[in-house]
Amino acid sequence: MPSFVLKFVGAQINTTTSQLFATIGMFMFLFGAMMIHALYNEENNRVVVIWSGLQKAGASVAVFIGIYKGVFITLAAGVAIFDLLSALLFFYYLKTLNEDATG
Repeated sequence: MPSFVLKFVGAQINTTTSQLFATIGMFMFLFGAMMIHALYNEENNRVVVIWSGLQKAGASVAVFIGIYKGVFITLAAGVAIFDLLSALLFFYYLKTLNEDATG
């Protein structure tokens, strides 16, 4: 539902923005699914945690830039803050994995 979310964050809604938003949403979904898969896998998946954290941090920065440039309304900061907190949580989890590995 790209149009609903684009309207919520105050972005322009047209065919291009809807398609781009849907494409970005697909990649965010895939990274999230990969992270969940890694969490429930018995093997060590530090690389997945690193890249998922970077994706969330990058998404946060991108939304804040969009707010700064006037693409999104300030209400979209909630999305950016959620992604930033997710990134911090992923990196904290990575730290605990490293501590477990070293004893």
